[in-house]
Amino acid sequence: MLRKKRQVRLADAIRDIIANCITQTLNDPRVREVVITQVRLSGDLQLATVYFRIFDEKTSKEEAKKGLEGCRGLFRRMVGDAVDLRRVPELRFFYDESIEKGARIEHLIATINSKE
Repeated sequence: MLRKKRQVRLADAIRDIIANCITQTLNDPRVREVVITQVRLSGDLQLATVYFRIFDEKTSKEEAKKGLEGCRGLFRRMVGDAVDLRRVPELRFFYDESIEKGARIEHLIATINSKE
């Protein structure tokens, strides 16, 4: 139980550090409109999966992902400076599709209800 709480606390800290770095430090136009929605840490704290969304329709998912991956070293350094860990986790970036999936499920439920 204690391990799980630490894992969640560290994931939240990593999310906040990356989000602050994007808004305050970076000038890369590919990541200017990126919002970090969630970070999940592996059980051994060696891998952080970072989920992001994009506010601006002009930036594609692929461009934003390339921009984030290009800044991976900076993010890891900032996380290492702010969080007391033996090893800073590797960062992987994925587009967060939860809103689209939720909308699709709502549409399917509405379709089923209209047929009844």
